[in-house]
Amino acid sequence: MKKIFSILITLVVISGGSALAQENIFSLTYSMSAPAGNTAGFVGDASFRGGAFDYRHFINPKMSVGFSVGYHRFYQDNGFTTQPLPGGDGHISGNNYRYVNEFPLMLTYHYYFGHQGGVRPYVGGGIGAAHYEYTDQIGSVAWVDKQWHFNIAPEVGVLVPIGRTTYFTSNIKYNYAAEAAGIPAQQYWSLNLGFAFDL
Repeated sequence: MKKIFSILITLVVISGGSALAQENIFSLTYSMSAPAGNTAGFVGDASFRGGAFDYRHFINPKMSVGFSVGYHRFYQDNGFTTQPLPGGDGHISGNNYRYVNEFPLMLTYHYYFGHQGGVRPYVGGGIGAAHYEYTDQIGSVAWVDKQWHFNIAPEVGVLVPIGRTTYFTSNIKYNYAAEAAGIPAQQYWSLNLGFAFDL
């Protein structure tokens, strides 16, 4: 974890001290997500609660480095259910709600096609860490697990200029958080829509 944040700080310092004619953009996006793998096994419903902030520094017209922070919330109402208590000492009944809250913090790299000033498809991704909070609640009783996971998120997207310094941005990401402390790997797909701005 310390190495990841050290790299992030180094990238920001390098980008801030660059004398080349480069651009910096930031974006705000709204996220819609579909769980996959183990995440879908815990919460199977799609999520419409999420968003991200991205900063990108162009090291040349075709490549950028930066960072991304976000939030995603998965929720599922399983209705009235009865489950055994941990340890097998009886059962508990009530309305069952499950939540997954995720906060990804990632360094990013992107490669762009097209030309500056035009429509720019891109590929890239992020690497870093994600904090997950898992809640399984029956009635007023909740079991909560919290864990940091190593996280990667490859993506494809596009920047579409809609003004001199403003862009519409859209991307699709596959988010993968590795197994950690006995909690299995987590996966989900996200569609992200928003706007980007030159700094």
